[in-house]
Amino acid sequence: MDPLSPELTAARAPSSAMPLPKQIWAFLALAFALSWCMTFLAIKLHTREEFLNFGTAGPALAAMILSYRGKSASSLSRSKRWFWFFLFLLIGWVVLSLHYLWRTSDHFEFHLNPLLLAPSIFPAWILSGFCARDVGTRSLLKRLVHRPNRWSWAALFALPALLLAFSAIAQRFGAQLSLPGSEGSVSFVFADALAFLFYNIFFVAVLEELGWRGFLLDGLQTRFSPLLSSLLVWFPWALWHAPLDYYRPTPWTMAQYILLRVVFLVPLTLLLTWFYNRSRRSIQATVLFHASMNTAPFVLPYFPPAWALIFVWTAYAVISARMWRFENRASERTAAPGNPGTDTLVL
Repeated sequence: MDPLSPELTAARAPSSAMPLPKQIWAFLALAFALSWCMTFLAIKLHTREEFLNFGTAGPALAAMILSYRGKSASSLSRSKRWFWFFLFLLIGWVVLSLHYLWRTSDHFEFHLNPLLLAPSIFPAWILSGFCARDVGTRSLLKRLVHRPNRWSWAALFALPALLLAFSAIAQRFGAQLSLPGSEGSVSFVFADALAFLFYNIFFVAVLEELGWRGFLLDGLQTRFSPLLSSLLVWFPWALWHAPLDYYRPTPWTMAQYILLRVVFLVPLTLLLTWFYNRSRRSIQATVLFHASMNTAPFVLPYFPPAWALIFVWTAYAVISARMWRFENRASERTAAPGNPGTDTLVL
């Protein structure tokens, strides 16, 4: 799949004239302003929950605005860009409609809500490369839309495999498993889980990871170690979720907030950095891990104490990659796109 370009483009965006600290503060200001304004507007207007997806796009939009260089790059023809845009728009519309339809159902229903076309515009616009004529924006999106490589697949399946493996061991010894709340036939539960995964890819991970890892982490690692850069991403990322957490049908207690936004989000942030660096700055890899970690606990049976393995995995990632050591990664931002394994980036 190659919605942006028929050939490999090695050119990278030139460095911004804006100093790095100003880039970081500009990104945070834009990401928070765009997301929080759209989110609070949706809350105040008492709109349906589906329309909160507009607010999730803040980090991606901020990254794309600040990546803009004002220099045109080669791209697909206008007709092909429209084709990819409408294809992703249709996919997003179907995914969003089915996700909200099936999560309160126990059997197959199919109804496309015309109103849900609107929230599908942002992910379709990004994934189709419709906005990628500028060399800077194009360089950013090339790290998102490329042929999946081994790190992409590892990011998608590592956490579910870990949970399922220890669930099988725990069940063998008679331990009680936490079961997903889905009901219905096996085929319906599988389809519902698949819709939820694609919802998390299109409407959560793509719209967040383009900014938090693709822009913010990428810039911070030219000045700081991966460990410190991860912590500098974690705090604003956790705070950015506040309006969405407030709007939840069942508000979180302070204990839940600390557990999910501090205790678990810190190691997950470090794992996202690990995948990002091991995949040579592939935003696709972090998108798939982000979607997987948002989906797996809600669709798979798991042994609750197994979550402690996240901390073991994180410790391994930090130690094996020596994440406390600073390595100047500025050259990576101007080199040809990295690609682990034998796959070829095609955007």
